[in-house]
Amino acid sequence: MMNRCYGDEGARLAQLFDLSKASNESLLLTGDAGTGKSTILDKLATQYGLITHRASLGELAAEYGQVSQGLRRLIWKARTKPSLLILEDIDLFFPRHGDKDPALVRVLSDYFEHPPSSGVVAGTSRSLSRIAPEIKTLFGDIVTLEISTPAERLALLESITQFMQLDNVPLGDLAAQAHAFVAADLAHWCRLAEIAAIEAGFQQVSLIHFETTFTRVRLSHLDAFTAERPDIVRWGDIGGLMQAKQALEESAVWVYKHADAYRRLAISPSKGVLMHGPPGTGKTLLAKAVATESAANFLPVRSADLIKGHVGESEKAVARIFQIARRCSPCVIFLDELETLFGKRETSGDVGKKLITQFLIEIDHLDTLQHTVLVLGATNHPESIDASLLRPGRLDRMVYVGTPNCGERLEILKVLQRKTPCANQVDLSIIANKTDNYTGADLKAVFRKAGLLTLKRRTHNTDSPLEVTQEDLESALSHVGPSRN
Repeated sequence: MMNRCYGDEGARLAQLFDLSKASNESLLLTGDAGTGKSTILDKLATQYGLITHRASLGELAAEYGQVSQGLRRLIWKARTKPSLLILEDIDLFFPRHGDKDPALVRVLSDYFEHPPSSGVVAGTSRSLSRIAPEIKTLFGDIVTLEISTPAERLALLESITQFMQLDNVPLGDLAAQAHAFVAADLAHWCRLAEIAAIEAGFQQVSLIHFETTFTRVRLSHLDAFTAERPDIVRWGDIGGLMQAKQALEESAVWVYKHADAYRRLAISPSKGVLMHGPPGTGKTLLAKAVATESAANFLPVRSADLIKGHVGESEKAVARIFQIARRCSPCVIFLDELETLFGKRETSGDVGKKLITQFLIEIDHLDTLQHTVLVLGATNHPESIDASLLRPGRLDRMVYVGTPNCGERLEILKVLQRKTPCANQVDLSIIANKTDNYTGADLKAVFRKAGLLTLKRRTHNTDSPLEVTQEDLESALSHVGPSRN
């Protein structure tokens, strides 16, 4: 169960506790708030028959007066029987910056010099960088709990709800919906749903109780990068762009739909695809459609997410993107306005050159056959991107997304018409013929303006039907011109 809920990290922890039956084991367990550090330690202690002793800075100071004296007392107790000694928020005991109590350091050093014959000592912290380096070297292993993958979220939900009375609740759908939820968030959501069911007089918790309480869950941790399900966009929701859609279907969607065939044929699919073309032609919409059609998670990245002020932070952010994508595979990493991030090395500063180098390292190490992670870039200026990114094995498939022709504009207008009530006499072919050089974004702006003109007419004449007419659309053309002439 541990590896289902916590993946490889859970398996490593279980192995350490198994070894503790014959020797003393030590570890640092790090992870953001709510990832389940205390919970997994408690479960493993119960499973392996260890007595748990917890040491927190506030409780030791309140109970014993001196923290070092309280820690010495707990260590003595932990030596008497096979035990799990937990130093909660160990960075508060031994901070990386600031003064450290010499007596506390001596107490912990004495423990490691003369450890008990069996048991586990574990220090927990939200970040390894907060702990004093000389203390980190005392511990034998370091395990970091990451944000749960979709499969791990499902296992956590199954564990949390095993004693709840559920009415045919599709836990898989809930897990897919709970992007960026950690263990504490999932437990809170289940409690809210149970309370909602009780307040409504139901004896069982149904899907509606989870749906109505979903927005009340405040995330314990929200990563700058979150792999999620995008807004549902199908190929049929995008008018025109037939060549671009076909190219993306072959180079991006097939990677996920026919992964087994790729393995059997020993074919390495593209790791990256670059969409290029004028602004407003639908590149972002196409990226969401790729994620939807392939049933993959979607990880959008903006330039502001990667440009950091501190030395080394930008490279760490790039590495973090690929780490999250691998954990949440299948996943599409979408890098919009790629030229702002990875311009030519000759014109890039030090930060830009380091970003390019780190990106190349990550994409070269990306094993798409195992992780099914695809990098999808978009740019208006492909000539401004460093050539090293476009070599084979990287963003090696170029897809042009151009300005739509008359037939494609008609298809786009028909898609827009689905969401806007229009009069029966509206002839979209006339509008399509009058909108030469209009992009998809321009046509959307035309419909928006036509809607406003309809609303304005309705305010002057309340008997007028609330629907866009041919006159509204043609009047909108005089206000909204093509963004490219």
